[in-house]
Amino acid sequence: MLSQESKERIQALYRECIKKLDLTPRYGQRVMIAEIAKSLGAITTDDKGERNNDSGIVVVEAGTGTGKTLAYLLATLPVAIEQEKKLLISTATIALQEQILDKDLPNLKETISLPFNYALAKGRGRYLCLLKLDKSLQQLSGILTTVDLFEQTPEEQDRELYELMLNQYASGGWDGDRDRWDDEVADNQWSHLTATHRECSNRRCPHFDNCAFFKARSAMEDADIIIANHDLVLSDLSLGGGVVLPAPEKTIYVFDEGHHLADKALNHFRLEFGVRAQRQWLKQLEQGVEQFVAATGLPPSIMHSLQAAPEQCRELNNHFNLLWPLAFDLLGERDRVRFEFGHITENLRDLLNNIKAPLQPLLQGLDKLNDMLQASLDTKGEGEFSLDIAESWQAPMGMMLARAEALWEAVTWMAAAEKEGELPVARWLSKTPFGEDWDIKLSASPIAVADQLRKNLWSRCHGAVVTSATLTALNSFGNLTWETGLPDWAGYHRVASPFDYPNLGQLEVVQLGSDPKSDQFQADIEQWIRTQLDFGKSTLVLFSSRAQLEATRDTFIRDWYETLLCQGFLPKSEIVRRHKERIDKGEGSIIFGLASFAEGIDLPGDYLTHVVIVKIPFAVPDDPIQAATSEWLESRGRNPFMDLTLPAASIRLVQACGRLIRKETDSGRISILDRRLTSTRYGKLLLDSLPPLRRI
Repeated sequence: MLSQESKERIQALYRECIKKLDLTPRYGQRVMIAEIAKSLGAITTDDKGERNNDSGIVVVEAGTGTGKTLAYLLATLPVAIEQEKKLLISTATIALQEQILDKDLPNLKETISLPFNYALAKGRGRYLCLLKLDKSLQQLSGILTTVDLFEQTPEEQDRELYELMLNQYASGGWDGDRDRWDDEVADNQWSHLTATHRECSNRRCPHFDNCAFFKARSAMEDADIIIANHDLVLSDLSLGGGVVLPAPEKTIYVFDEGHHLADKALNHFRLEFGVRAQRQWLKQLEQGVEQFVAATGLPPSIMHSLQAAPEQCRELNNHFNLLWPLAFDLLGERDRVRFEFGHITENLRDLLNNIKAPLQPLLQGLDKLNDMLQASLDTKGEGEFSLDIAESWQAPMGMMLARAEALWEAVTWMAAAEKEGELPVARWLSKTPFGEDWDIKLSASPIAVADQLRKNLWSRCHGAVVTSATLTALNSFGNLTWETGLPDWAGYHRVASPFDYPNLGQLEVVQLGSDPKSDQFQADIEQWIRTQLDFGKSTLVLFSSRAQLEATRDTFIRDWYETLLCQGFLPKSEIVRRHKERIDKGEGSIIFGLASFAEGIDLPGDYLTHVVIVKIPFAVPDDPIQAATSEWLESRGRNPFMDLTLPAASIRLVQACGRLIRKETDSGRISILDRRLTSTRYGKLLLDSLPPLRRI
């Protein structure tokens, strides 16, 4: 139970914020603070200081305008400091992460009397590797001929950028974070400047003391609050937890934008490989190993493995040569084919298992070689290779090992067969671009991640808060619980928005002559848009498909060239900038957007007065993971539409409607052009879950 001292401390901090920030106390905000603090205060611990009871996990849906960031910070920070735990705030989007890092936390630090430090945590791939930058510049200067098994070399036109980065980092003008560089850095430029965990030699690197990634890691040790994203949290948990981030047992998590957690986890656990891509990589590996053998004096302990490696690469390539026609026949004329209940054909499984036979000893040999090269980087000179060989070859061989490990995991999971009663795995083949040609990709993904999250996160964490403006689907937390594996004993709370919706905005369901299933629908929405939009105001039109957006754009772009801004034709940030600039000038502006404009975009006041939702945002019906999940639900006698499709659409629809009212002074109108909202039973369920705007 939360001590009286803790209660009084949290209440005092809240009063400080209200006074110093000149805020209006909000009932919902106080409720959110109380529920989170009560949940965390109920945690009991063992002699190691780890949670040993069913408490400390709370889910709070906080309506727009609640002030949830301040609420969860004030409720969790004092408890985390008192219990000597790290507070980790995880977001789904960079925009929210930057808002918390650059605005919310600095304001809070200046406002409250409780001292605290905070740090940003990102994956290794977002940070500059000084060793790779140095090698790239040496290669461009002709000083060094580096080993590059991917046949990629730095481009001469990038020399100026790399030299500027080196100078800025050396002078302290840049911290090595890709996202903090003033200009956009292209992926092909950045690939020469960052290292994977297999390429990194850690403390053996000559630049370790000045490494951007490890400086950021060091800052986390002194921080009370760590800001991360869902992807990094999931990556750390999949490695066992406590590898990059603090261990779950020593952490209180806040998952802001928590409705994205399950989707992020699904993407994280998906494994795939392309047939042509693997053939190309195996040829590079074969050549690289032969170069290495020719260039180095092989120690006896690794000689057999490396001498056998080229033949293993050739054997693997032969198997992939056989895999191509089989996959090609399975695809036929289709762009994608999914295997029912994840059961692949026997001949495909046999071929995948044949791939594992030579891949396993190759992987073991690369793993052993990587360990030996890592050891040889030690300045004590106790390794089996010379220092110059280790410095030249450790990074490319480390990258090859990472590729081999990824292939082993993907092939193994693709070839596996689930036991009776286990959830099926979605498995499918698809055509995918590959350079100027195309490839066939084999993919495998869980259909649910509840078990993984339950085992790796909820059962281990000291405490957790899951929050968002949209956690319920059709007014129920059931879908969230099923997707994320949240424990039954977790606390669930809904905090209503303080906005006076009926007096701030209007919601209309437009009764067009046709519904989205009709061929006439496109003509009907274009006619409505042409006659009903106010060109002197700010409008956001949200489409569910890119094809429909582009078709509508083609109709209007000539006449509306100065007014229309379309996603896919300009960067999102540039669209927002131009839109605001036009409104500030007193001009009208219309944005055509897709799903990413239905969430996370903030256009308060006159920047947005009319939201048009073309149709109910149902998921794409041919998504292989959703199709596999629907298949499994149906086999269990459940209704996939009601249990899966409709709840997901409800969340998306609420998010889209949430673009209109962002502040107490906002006003406007939402028009939904899908008459199924009033003509079907499920449509009425969707309507009942929307903000209580005045219906017209």
